Amino acid sequence: MTPSDGAAGRAAHRSRIPLICPRCGREQRVVPGGPGRAVKVVHADTGREACEPGDLAHAPDDGTA
Repeated sequence: MTPSDGAAGRAAHRSRIPLICPRCGREQRVVPGGPGRAVKVVHADTGREACEPGDLAHAPDDGTA
């Protein structure tokens, strides 16, 4: 596939798949890094890497604990 066959246009219009925290189930987002700064994944609603304590109480039980 080449950009001239429309593949790039279709890929640009696809909907994003949200990142979901495996611990609490809330949506996350990627914060880009830069020179001397690592890429981070944070919770979309709080902007923090860590889960909120109340969110962990509602986490789905995957049977690994």
